Amino acid sequence: MVLLNRWFLFSFLFYCNLWLHAQDYATVDKVVATYPSSFQSIEKFADRIEKDFTTDATKVRAAYYWIAHHIQYNYKIVGSSKTGYPTITINTYESEDEFHYKYKKVYATYALQYKAAVCEGYAQLLFYVCEELGIKATVIKGNAITSGHRYGLIPRNTNHAWNAVFFNDKWNLIDATWSTGNERDKPNHVDFHDTYFCISPQKMILNHFPKDPKWQLLKTPMTKKAFFTQPIIYSEYLALDIALSKNTKGLIKAKVNGFIRLRFTKIDTTKKYYYSFSKDEYSKQLTFTKAGNEYITNIPFKSTKRDFLSIFSESSGMLRFRILPTQ
Repeated sequence: MVLLNRWFLFSFLFYCNLWLHAQDYATVDKVVATYPSSFQSIEKFADRIEKDFTTDATKVRAAYYWIAHHIQYNYKIVGSSKTGYPTITINTYESEDEFHYKYKKVYATYALQYKAAVCEGYAQLLFYVCEELGIKATVIKGNAITSGHRYGLIPRNTNHAWNAVFFNDKWNLIDATWSTGNERDKPNHVDFHDTYFCISPQKMILNHFPKDPKWQLLKTPMTKKAFFTQPIIYSEYLALDIALSKNTKGLIKAKVNGFIRLRFTKIDTTKKYYYSFSKDEYSKQLTFTKAGNEYITNIPFKSTKRDFLSIFSESSGMLRFRILPTQ
């Protein structure tokens, strides 16, 4: 009976702590929503946060929340060598490291002032705000898989940047860029979601591959080959309590007039899921059968040409596979 009571107390305190943690962030978000829409310097931005919050976790949340809501992704300069900012000139520096430090801080300041950036600007801005707050952080360079990625192709260069920030006695992975949710044809649109705030390393590695393997924060790092042969995994998938069976590949060989079988080890059965191929006008609902510890769905496949299969939850994309027909 004593052991049971101790376990009950431990569980109670653990879940209370999680609840209070969530409540803290709701309170933080409400306060930050009253902040001005612009700050002229990183120092002034950090001073405002320092004034309102006391813990490293709430300070980081405040910086992240404001950045994700007020910095628009600059689609106009994607694929070009331009930054969209004035030319940065650093006149005084004593080392190459100091030059890069000052250069990146000006770059981050421009992201703050112009309220437009690509991923590097988001990540550098969060880094320098954390530094001003006395919180250890780093910018992670790596690759993110998006819908335009060619299956199995391992790129030579990185295409994305995000952050690791140290608080609550551990490194936390954060991607403010992918939390903003604005779209190319909707420049002032913000579809904020905090899936990428303190996302688990096990989920982050599904679509973010750091150049330095240590920032996977995994006991056994994933290889490049394994990463770039995964399905394309979208934010909606990471936000749900769902999991594909281990080692599911992004390229599926399917018999013409046969079935594509997908297996999940975890799925939220209260939601509806749909599928469509690239030329389908409408999506169709998936049905699942339980087999042991797996949920299995069989999708009819009739095409004789290579195709793409997309899986949706309600109206949001979750997964994308490349389908190779076989006889």
